[in-house]
Amino acid sequence: MVARELCLFTRVDASKASSRDRRHLVELAVKRAAPFPDPDFAVAWEADGQGAVWYWSRSRIHELVAARGGSPASPQLSYVPEALYVLGNDGSQDGLELLQLQDGCCGRSWRGGRLLADRWWPQAPSLEEWQAFSRANGVLGLPQAVPEAVPAPVRASAWSSASRRPPSLGNLASFDAYLSRAALGCALAAGLVASFQIGSIGRSCLDAWRAERAAQSLDAPLKRILAAREAADRNLAAIQRLLALRPAPASSLLLGEATRLLPGRNWSIRRWSQPTPARVEVTVTLPSADPSALVTTWEASPLFANVTTDVLGRNGEVTIRADIATAPDPAQP
Repeated sequence: MVARELCLFTRVDASKASSRDRRHLVELAVKRAAPFPDPDFAVAWEADGQGAVWYWSRSRIHELVAARGGSPASPQLSYVPEALYVLGNDGSQDGLELLQLQDGCCGRSWRGGRLLADRWWPQAPSLEEWQAFSRANGVLGLPQAVPEAVPAPVRASAWSSASRRPPSLGNLASFDAYLSRAALGCALAAGLVASFQIGSIGRSCLDAWRAERAAQSLDAPLKRILAAREAADRNLAAIQRLLALRPAPASSLLLGEATRLLPGRNWSIRRWSQPTPARVEVTVTLPSADPSALVTTWEASPLFANVTTDVLGRNGEVTIRADIATAPDPAQP
């Protein structure tokens, strides 16, 4: 079993490849991403052909096995990553989790039942490291504290074989016998949902009527407080509209700054867009991208703020999203 600290993690999208070609596709992706010339790997496949991949240096593992008196090249010996045998969240809950391993801690990001990120630290991460990990995985809002690590002992079997197995198609022919029951069940479920929504609407109308009656019974001082609050909200909205008129940095300046912030030279910008005047989205091809480093570098720029990244999992593509910092007021010193 290869310890988590000896592995790197990435995702591979093999949904468009045949089942017999998927392993070859993963092998090519790992060779492109690995910082060593002899990578070995293991995959936790998902039903749609996407996979979570852990990879390591074969020679490094052989050295460690030989140092313990073993025969690393024995045909009876196979290697599996520790990460496939430890599990905290079963994938049913989206978000981040921090696992306590035998050696170090492991941070994971889940979304829609997929393992999107898996990072190892020799000890519990600092708040800055955990915030960078959160932003790198598209989590809105910075966490104010590092969560307590959940103990994750090594299991007897790999969790991917149980929770990521594609559904069987062998008994589809027997489904016809249950179509009428399924239709009745769907109709009952739709009736329950409609009844719940009607009840919710009625309850909302009743609450609004009660609130209106309560507001009418307020005394004069409290009414003045509410009026002052409404006036403050209107003034704040007016101020925000005026601030929005301040000129934003030119697109050429933003593009130049983005070019300066991207690491190295082995990258290319695939897509540049501004969905709103105050927001920029950049899709780049960046082999072996480090989302945490990208967030830290872009956050340090005076032109960008609230930076998040999203690793697309194909061809090393990463989408960087950031708010455009408001241009400084020329009247200010």
